[in-house]
Amino acid sequence: MKKVYILIICSLIILASCGEKQLEPITESLGKPTVPTEISVEPISGGVIISYRVPDVEDILGVKAMYSLADGKQREVISSYYNDRVRIVGYDDMEEHKAVLYTVNRAMELSDPVTVEFTPLESSISKVSKSMRIVRDFGGAQYSWNNEDRESITMEMLTNNELGNMEAMKIMTTASKTGTYALRGYNVNPRWFAAVVRDNYGNVSDTIYPRNELGEKIQIVPLYEQKLDKSPMRVVILNNDAAFNDFGANNENLIDDNLDTFGHSSNGTMPASVTIDLGEYVKLSRVVIHQRNNEYYGWGNPRTFEVYYSENEPDRSGDWGQWSKLLDCEVIKPSGMPSGTNTDEDIEAAKEGHDFSFDIDQKPLRYLRFKFTKVWTSSTFCHPAELTFYGDPNVE
Repeated sequence: MKKVYILIICSLIILASCGEKQLEPITESLGKPTVPTEISVEPISGGVIISYRVPDVEDILGVKAMYSLADGKQREVISSYYNDRVRIVGYDDMEEHKAVLYTVNRAMELSDPVTVEFTPLESSISKVSKSMRIVRDFGGAQYSWNNEDRESITMEMLTNNELGNMEAMKIMTTASKTGTYALRGYNVNPRWFAAVVRDNYGNVSDTIYPRNELGEKIQIVPLYEQKLDKSPMRVVILNNDAAFNDFGANNENLIDDNLDTFGHSSNGTMPASVTIDLGEYVKLSRVVIHQRNNEYYGWGNPRTFEVYYSENEPDRSGDWGQWSKLLDCEVIKPSGMPSGTNTDEDIEAAKEGHDFSFDIDQKPLRYLRFKFTKVWTSSTFCHPAELTFYGDPNVE
């Protein structure tokens, strides 16, 4: 029994010591902080940079700015004592707005408020929306835009679904300075194509349609295209071409419809060229190149290349005088990050393949030549995985 009493007493002592504690600042206040001074504003796209002088008191933590965006929700941004500015963004207008600044000390006390007025410059989402172009393309429509601020922007590409309603068929987020995307896979009947642009602050554009000279929204009639049959195609190695059969690879891997195989030139072969006979004359719409998937945007994966054509069967000598340039191509890494660092957007783009479109007015062709001029590293070899062609084989 004595042991039981002792346990009860100990329990009561523990419970008594577990009462609610009052949380207090870890640093004692040196008094209410004074306001930030020497305030100036620098309007930027969709916001402002507010500069100021922080009070020279040792217990100052920083400056807090309170503001509201279009949704009416109050937001705040805090800059430390060692900075002399705060950056506020997220507006999609060029009207006057207000932010309230407070000095904050280490005891979390606020100074009196200082109201700052500013007028943002045109927002990134507005500029991107104005730059959006939607034009007729093979199998659908091509979307293109500029994003000079490199702001993170989400694009929704819309067209009619089976019920005739507009639906987002592709959603992509990008911070690239320029962008293009082709929504394909449609027949040659007129249909609506449109776009919606969003940013990370809840701003959404109006639905963007292609328009005629009168400003009226219009439908687009896609040009016919199909993926070209590779069975009649062959890889031709002219005398001054590079063989893509090193390191266990094979020339024909370039057109075998298998993304796990690849062609691989030897060391010291850059720039490396290879010739493709399509087997018949075809009205080409585009070529899609896939990287070898061991390391996207690395090693000997192509970064820049040129595409040439010959109107007639080429001489085995490979004399470049018989060839005319069609395209200058560069594989764009959406993130712009250095080789070895890939974002989800980078990987998705590599898996989809990199599209390069031919001019709509280009006459039918059969003989193409690819000159790979630069890879993603200092490697002196090149290892593309696959070349895939689209177009209309029925056009003479």
